[in-house]
Amino acid sequence: MASFGAKYIKFAPIKEEPAGKLPTYEAAVELGKLVKAELTVNIATGELYANNMLAEKSDEFISGTLAVEVDDMEKEVEGTVYGSAYSEGELVDNAADVVPYGGLAYYKTLQRSGKPIFEACYYPKAKAILSTDTASTKGNSITFNTKPLSFTIYEPDNGDWRYRKEFTAEKEAIAYVDEKLNRKTDV
Repeated sequence: MASFGAKYIKFAPIKEEPAGKLPTYEAAVELGKLVKAELTVNIATGELYANNMLAEKSDEFISGTLAVEVDDMEKEVEGTVYGSAYSEGELVDNAADVVPYGGLAYYKTLQRSGKPIFEACYYPKAKAILSTDTASTKGNSITFNTKPLSFTIYEPDNGDWRYRKEFTAEKEAIAYVDEKLNRKTDV
């Protein structure tokens, strides 16, 4: 299986997280055109040695970090992701801003036996980390900059921190992303 594409990344602030269930969300926003998404999983490991050998070992999910790049992100969308104030085209970051938890989803294109497969990824509880901002002067060649974002992936109250589903049609993967982030009530 080969991977060669990623698209349609959306974020929706959490409205409510009922005990033992998946969160429900506010309106979702598309972050921009997805350039890259890279997940790093953080695992806690414990080992017990007895009689001079490993007797028990436990590896448990703690959190994840999803490093994302998009081509551009509109200021209103940035306000939604980072909890910043947006009004009349102006985005204001304040030291007291509270970055919201939210759901995050996108899909990627895989190739299996010469045919495209679309794998949707849904993270029920994530929180953005303020990222760097770079700019460079124009020179004798054009270098495009992308918008980096980093999200911490959390375990929601029901414990299911990631969902993945494969589809044979791209429109089905898009519908899955929309369905997961359009959860207005818990079912």
